[in-house]
Amino acid sequence: MKTQNAIQAALAAVVMIFAVTLGASMSFGQNTVDGRSNNSLPELFGPTLVGVWEQVNVPMEYDCTTGQPVPGTPIIRVMQSFNLGGTGWIEDTAPVEGPYRSTGATVWKRNSKLGYSYANTHYSFLPDNTFIFVVKQRSDLTLSRNGNSFTENGRFDVLTPDGNIVISGCFRGTSHRIEL
Repeated sequence: MKTQNAIQAALAAVVMIFAVTLGASMSFGQNTVDGRSNNSLPELFGPTLVGVWEQVNVPMEYDCTTGQPVPGTPIIRVMQSFNLGGTGWIEDTAPVEGPYRSTGATVWKRNSKLGYSYANTHYSFLPDNTFIFVVKQRSDLTLSRNGNSFTENGRFDVLTPDGNIVISGCFRGTSHRIEL
């Protein structure tokens, strides 16, 4: 009787491990359609944000009230990555802080089938490595139905190292998925 109970317990453990492994691979694996990754399980969850994205020729800042580009604002490019598990990074060509800054570390979450939110932070330095700013961004975005682009509306704050806000503003744009 003890042997039969031990076999049943071992069999149940193997089945549970298999189910968890299969479920994780179904939830996080990339589907392919005609050999191309669509990075989603549309029949279950809809397309996913996971991947690498680029915005091209987007005004750096928008008026938070009117939604119009701020006159004279630089035109920039933005590259973002969203990883499984809710992390990612961001780089952009914004000339405000110059080339002396860290990559923006990102956390993100899914809010609905096509809706997401993210926050990121990066640090700015002078050429002598003096730490001068913390840049924080928060944005809500909507993924397209086919999962190959998203639109976003967000806010940013530039803070001194002790937390005083020196600049605040809004941004928006449309990103497109980068694929092989």
